[in-house]
Amino acid sequence: MKTAVCLTPDLAFFRQAVFTASTILAQADSSAFDLFIVCEPSDVAPDFALLDPGLRARINLLCLDFSPFDRAAPGRGRLSRAVFRRLFLDRILPGPYERIVSIDSDMLIRRPGLGRLAELDLGGAPIAAAYDMIFLMDLKGGALARRFQRDRRSLGLDAATPYFNAGLMVIERARWGAMELGERAMAALRRAPERYSFLEQSALNELIAGRFAPLSPRYNFMGDFFLLDLEARLDPIVLHFVNQPKPWELASWRGEARFAQAYQDWFAASPWPDHLRAPPPGAPRARRPRSSAARRAFAQRLVAFLKTRSFVDGWRA
Repeated sequence: MKTAVCLTPDLAFFRQAVFTASTILAQADSSAFDLFIVCEPSDVAPDFALLDPGLRARINLLCLDFSPFDRAAPGRGRLSRAVFRRLFLDRILPGPYERIVSIDSDMLIRRPGLGRLAELDLGGAPIAAAYDMIFLMDLKGGALARRFQRDRRSLGLDAATPYFNAGLMVIERARWGAMELGERAMAALRRAPERYSFLEQSALNELIAGRFAPLSPRYNFMGDFFLLDLEARLDPIVLHFVNQPKPWELASWRGEARFAQAYQDWFAASPWPDHLRAPPPGAPRARRPRSSAARRAFAQRLVAFLKTRSFVDGWRA
């Protein structure tokens, strides 16, 4: 099965997408797929041609006008209309690719494992994806969990219906196309944008209604996972910096220093060495998150829940 791994950045995230691509292609199993950056011509950062030739040769840059697909649908807040591009990869990519892996530009691939996504049996589901914290936060409780529950109910999803994060999706191209998921999600967003707090992710969850193949959290280690001291236990493949600030925002980043350092080191040797602003003198140093009784209890409940679930990649908690 021929597989394409795709990043779909706008200009604001283009350089970070190249960083993500470099972490993907550095893995030993990266020969299992072809890598694409899919964007509009104006999104390509100046000096992209100066990228290390070995890395540049492995990135397929596919530039096109997306307006026929999204009809200039607006983004929201920090999310530009580029978030809609993943909806139409089945119609944009060249013909031979039966499977598409869509990846966000705020991800870091820390070890091999993406190659397995080319081989997984999705059991007839249109996608495989990992549970979002919007769903897992039920195990923690509190005001944020209640807000997320309201969001899911507004989509017609009950509390037991799994909700996925769209940052990494394994798309079965033929099934996705037959269900017209991209077109239907875009139509829903145009019809009632206020209904979808998380834009295309919310619309896709409404349409799929839990009928996706669940990936283990190793493929989307996000949000509170970073606070729960579970990295060694889960041994994640994909780190997803879904919250604000991001680790490349050096002046405001308060997560672990090693993540900010990974971006600093890469950008220093890239065509954009001045892209990241150094933190001001005396800025607080990023450190490991502090343990607390509440976090330890949440981690225990989360692991207990994961032990009850089966994941399409075969991982067991």
